[in-house]
Amino acid sequence: MKATLILFSLFLFAISFTGCSKNDPSINATRLRIKLTDAPVLLISEFNVDIQKIEISTTDNTNSDEKWTTLDFQGGVYNVLPLSNGKSKQIVDQFFPAGVLRKIKITFGNNSTLSTSTGTKPLMPDPEIKEGIVVEVNDNLYANYITSIMIDINAALSFYESNGNYFLKPVLRVFPETFGGSLKGYALPLEAEPAVIIVKDRDTLFTIPEKADGMFYFKGLKEGDWEIVVFSTSNSGYRDTLFVDTVYTGKTRELKSKIVLKK
Repeated sequence: MKATLILFSLFLFAISFTGCSKNDPSINATRLRIKLTDAPVLLISEFNVDIQKIEISTTDNTNSDEKWTTLDFQGGVYNVLPLSNGKSKQIVDQFFPAGVLRKIKITFGNNSTLSTSTGTKPLMPDPEIKEGIVVEVNDNLYANYITSIMIDINAALSFYESNGNYFLKPVLRVFPETFGGSLKGYALPLEAEPAVIIVKDRDTLFTIPEKADGMFYFKGLKEGDWEIVVFSTSNSGYRDTLFVDTVYTGKTRELKSKIVLKK
């Protein structure tokens, strides 16, 4: 199952800077924003992730040496489950010299937890992530533009249990907010408690539609055909449905017909 933690795609907005002093970091700079997104996980009411530090490696051009920079981020614990179906939370907003964003490194703390019907359980960092997780990005940072990077954590696959203890081992993807295309639709009836999984090659993404109207939304998708599976999470006898639709780069593919599960 795919859950997005902060649920990242890239959007660039042209901005102008006037009346700035010589020490203003915004002059001829790119503005980098980091957003967190996620999708809900079945049977879990909260998935609180402790992020302590975010670093990025940049270059002046495609050939120069990488320079690692720690972002102006004070750290925090974030419940990523509400960040689904297009929602995200901005956690960094910082100016940088123009160049190329090569990699992002995320360091996790010791205060992650998950909550279920049996209570709140601490999530100890897996030994493999104690030094942080490094993810390739390779995106241009243009002067006088805003670059938004999404960190999408697959919450359903980001923890495990061993000998009665729970461990955090994040499975995540990092992408510019304008990367690829998007998919939007509606899954009904609400009493079926529908869930949606989409699959393309090795990518598997998961979400639970909004409880108010059944809307679901995926972003940062590769162009091409995606298998879409809608199934009921209740025991009321609704049948699963599967079909294929096509996503195009730079566009939101909105399914014309609502998906209605039948008994």
